[in-house]
Amino acid sequence: MRISALACAVLGVIAAFLAASPPASAQRAQENAVKATFLTRFASFVEWPVEAFESPEAPLVVCVSGDGAVAELTERAAVGQRVNGRALVVRRLGAVSRGSGCHVLYLAGAGGQSVAAALRLLRGEPVLTVTDAHHDSARGAVHFVLSEGRVRFHIDRSGATAGGLSINSRLLNIALSVRG
Repeated sequence: MRISALACAVLGVIAAFLAASPPASAQRAQENAVKATFLTRFASFVEWPVEAFESPEAPLVVCVSGDGAVAELTERAAVGQRVNGRALVVRRLGAVSRGSGCHVLYLAGAGGQSVAAALRLLRGEPVLTVTDAHHDSARGAVHFVLSEGRVRFHIDRSGATAGGLSINSRLLNIALSVRG
């Protein structure tokens, strides 16, 4: 009897813990929503060279490669948004190529192309590359991580400046770390 009373107590504690924390799928959905919001907000804190746009009226293009859930949420978050007078447009990409027209690019690996290979291909392009610890250890100018249960990010300024981008100090101040 004593063992079964202890077993019941342990099971009760486990059940209470599971009831208190959201299921993993709900946590992942919440993470993806936060990432999508960041992807649409990062552009407000970055300056691109003039030649990165076809014209003064050209939209700012946020691309998502390899993660359909994040792409869908980013599309929703971008509806009706403008950044520095430019419409915010979201595109989904398979494999990444130079000259894709992306200004912000979230890389989750797609089309048989590794994140590291895509980053090498884009080195020196005016693209804010965003990577994710969930998908690969390769790091873009911005790299998402989970820290204390929250989506946070690291910034590599040299990765951004290689493409002629300038990141505002307000964004740098909220990053977990800034390199370069």
